[in-house]
Amino acid sequence: MGSGKISRRKFLGVAKSAAIGGVIAAGAIGAVAGYLGGASTGGKTVTTTKTEKVFETVTQSAGAPVTKTLTKTVTAGGKKLKAGYVYVGPVGDYGWSYGHDRGRRWADERFGAGVDSFYIEKVPEAEVGGAIENLLAKGADLVITTSFGYMDKTAEYAEKYPDKYFVHISGYRSGAAGNAPQNMSAAFAEFYQLYYLCGLAAGAVTQTGVVGYVGAFPIPEVVRHINAFVLGANYAYKKRTGKNIKAHVDWIFEWVSPDKARSAATALVEEKNCDVLAFTEDTPSVLQVAEEYQKKGKKVWSFSHYSDMRKYGPNAHLTGQIANWGPIYLDFYRMVATNSWNSVDIWARIGDYIPYRWRKPVDKSTAGKPEGVVYLAPLNPAIPSEWQNAIKERYEEMKELLFEPFSVEGNLGEPIRDQDGEVRIKAGERADHDMLWSMDWLVEYIEEPLPK
Repeated sequence: MGSGKISRRKFLGVAKSAAIGGVIAAGAIGAVAGYLGGASTGGKTVTTTKTEKVFETVTQSAGAPVTKTLTKTVTAGGKKLKAGYVYVGPVGDYGWSYGHDRGRRWADERFGAGVDSFYIEKVPEAEVGGAIENLLAKGADLVITTSFGYMDKTAEYAEKYPDKYFVHISGYRSGAAGNAPQNMSAAFAEFYQLYYLCGLAAGAVTQTGVVGYVGAFPIPEVVRHINAFVLGANYAYKKRTGKNIKAHVDWIFEWVSPDKARSAATALVEEKNCDVLAFTEDTPSVLQVAEEYQKKGKKVWSFSHYSDMRKYGPNAHLTGQIANWGPIYLDFYRMVATNSWNSVDIWARIGDYIPYRWRKPVDKSTAGKPEGVVYLAPLNPAIPSEWQNAIKERYEEMKELLFEPFSVEGNLGEPIRDQDGEVRIKAGERADHDMLWSMDWLVEYIEEPLPK
């Protein structure tokens, strides 16, 4: 995986530095009830009689990647749902593919005996067709492809196999959107709201008034996360001090690169005077750097990213953004198994896939607890209580979309401007789906320009 190839998340109309098929960490356990026991499959009830562990290898047409069935349920009578996954990276990457595999296992466990799932890992985007064929040959009823660069080929196979079901992660083609067959859906777990809350925490604790971000690639997804983080940091810091925050971004042009992430984090602290560091890189390296400074007596803070990373920085960890793909996958399992498929385009945000999607009072807030597809990591007591309450209040308001970061309310009542001073969001406006999806500008508080 190196720069210079087409990224799984290179969006149409946005020309940025070339990106690779990468990984984003996901995967903490959530709390959504699923099927327990039998599942209806075409009118038949699946009954479990025996469960066994099986490990089998299937070589992909390209030769290198392998398919591994980690858990296989043997049933007596009826037809099980068979779900096949295509991963762009290895499941042990502590990142994107690791997270999707945790989501797969989460969904399998809750669906029960009626599912047999398997995957092919390390599939280059150009070779996804062979991987899909491989999964279909194994009897997959549902194929889930988890890289942006898999999108068009997934749509092609959905057209070719109308009796099968397909889900593409991180793209924009689906039957629901009208640009793919009806047997294809799209889904994503979105973090910009959580990054804003992390920014509030950053602005609440920074002593230097300077925050840093280790960025993977300057694509819209990462850009909107950086902007949300910086807006949140400015909100809290300016309320505290009357001054605007300063923010620095160090781009490493890798999704998984512990060494580059470590070097960038250290440079942000030593050269830019940053004392809070956020990041998009799929290892705990940035948090570990912050922890090392803490142990040396220098207050530097960081976060979890996609999974709960507190053990890597127990002193430096403020909070973080966590994802669990399991509820999304469980939803698709149910639709296929009960013959109730409906093509959808899911953009899961705070409050989605939880039993009670209404805001709670601050003292009963679920902020910091596992729930739904995306949620906030536990809050460090080092965050002043008034700002913990502010974070919880905003978290609860976001469940009902009563508050959105990309609004003047998220910027202390001021219009949101880019680095050239152009107003991007004015009073009465919020960033809509298209603006978020194609964001190619940085907010005014960031020092470095966006790479071209």
